[in-house]
Amino acid sequence: MKKGPGEAGKVRREQWGRLRRRGSEAGKELKEGLLELLYPSNIYCICCGASIDDGQPYSLCGECMENIHWAADRVCRGCGRILTPHRTGELCGVCRERRFSFERGFSCVQYGIIEKEMLYRFKYREQAYYGEKLAQLMYERLWPEEPGPVAAVPVPMSPRRERQRGYNQAALLAKGVAARLGSPFYGDLLVRRRETAPMNRLGRTDRAENVADVFALKRGGAELIKGKRILLVDDILTTGSTAEACSRALLAEGAGSVWLLTFAAVPDWSDAGVSQVCG
Repeated sequence: MKKGPGEAGKVRREQWGRLRRRGSEAGKELKEGLLELLYPSNIYCICCGASIDDGQPYSLCGECMENIHWAADRVCRGCGRILTPHRTGELCGVCRERRFSFERGFSCVQYGIIEKEMLYRFKYREQAYYGEKLAQLMYERLWPEEPGPVAAVPVPMSPRRERQRGYNQAALLAKGVAARLGSPFYGDLLVRRRETAPMNRLGRTDRAENVADVFALKRGGAELIKGKRILLVDDILTTGSTAEACSRALLAEGAGSVWLLTFAAVPDWSDAGVSQVCG
């Protein structure tokens, strides 16, 4: 049967959309391939940029491996921050002030000067390949905790910011961790209902207000997570406002529980009486 003008136009638009997406993906792969050829990802330290042996673990030089603040000793049972020496018990001051909706949090490092530089390169210097290196570290941090069956979900960026950057760093991390766990990866499950102000310019109270009721599940997403443990993934934990808003959205739609996995977590500012966190 011959298609009418409206239906034929719809088919052509769909075909064009598919071609455009394929072209975009091919262009991205070509760009990444050229960057890998010019600047091989395994011969430069992802933290300081120094030349390294291509067999160096995680593409980190020996000096950075020693100087990074690894979350290897006492960490908060609630959010995963490194506990300060005087803290007793299993919770940091932040988690004593408030209880988050996510069940547990895990992080690889404490956010300091060199950790900030590493994430800056990853997010703002088109170093998308960092995602694989950091995902390996995050997987190795999580695996001993015996997460069991999980589904990995990244914290979403606004479409406008993702177009500007070219990728969502949280999605790259979540995809890498999911692949290593053999778990489902739902990259577009969570969406933002509206644009928000950049979080690094806001204090603690403003951060919570900025993301209140911002996140929701895509249509039909509830069926994917019903009764499951969700591994919510992001690059950095600051006040926890974004993770809390995402966790609430997931739990409200039937998720069984939420675990939070981030690469870095800022120090426990409650110890210093800091009212504003930047990062």
